[in-house]
Amino acid sequence: MRRIGLCISLLVTVLAMSACESEGEAQTFADRDQKMVKQTAAKPMSNKKKQEFQALPSDRQLAVVFSSMIHVSEAFDYGIGNPEYFIRSSMTEEEADIAKENLESIQLENKPLKKQNSEAFALLQKTRNQEKSRNDIQQLKENRDAFFEITDNMIKLISQVTPKNAKKTRQQLDQLKKQYTQYSAESVNIMNSIVKKQGADKESFERYLEALLQKQPGQPVLSELY
Repeated sequence: MRRIGLCISLLVTVLAMSACESEGEAQTFADRDQKMVKQTAAKPMSNKKKQEFQALPSDRQLAVVFSSMIHVSEAFDYGIGNPEYFIRSSMTEEEADIAKENLESIQLENKPLKKQNSEAFALLQKTRNQEKSRNDIQQLKENRDAFFEITDNMIKLISQVTPKNAKKTRQQLDQLKKQYTQYSAESVNIMNSIVKKQGADKESFERYLEALLQKQPGQPVLSELY
């Protein structure tokens, strides 16, 4: 399935990568952080792992959290982010059935992805300097809630497409895509604001984030911490 890649494109635009710290060092730390994420996917995070996360510097804490959220957005980019691929104004019965079949993957992943986002958000609330960005964290939560409301609406529309309602469905999806793009852009801006307000080293954060995004091709699940 084709992807629109909205979140990652926005990330590249907003986060300009720098080179003050060696790439090898960032990759090494990212490997260690990735092991923590993989372990939490298999079983609840132990007290030791919680302590390890809480001991991380702010830039690495935020990179771990936001890489997980970004992977959630990327999964939706693959699944429904390009409505032009699914729905046309004029469709046959067979084409409508194919659109619904292509939707099955994101329908199955919908709840796990939302759970992953909630787990990442719970971890964000335990970051070293979270109290300095309390308002932005709340704003990010509201943004993500709105994002998921949009994705639910898009999934519902695609799942109910028929040759008779294809034109109307496409028009509705085009409108929802604008909101989808808006919330994706806003989430990246809020993430950057949180990095700034928590006093994290921005250049280091960007390198760790990029390394983690490269190290996490799948959909890692952070354990619930509440």
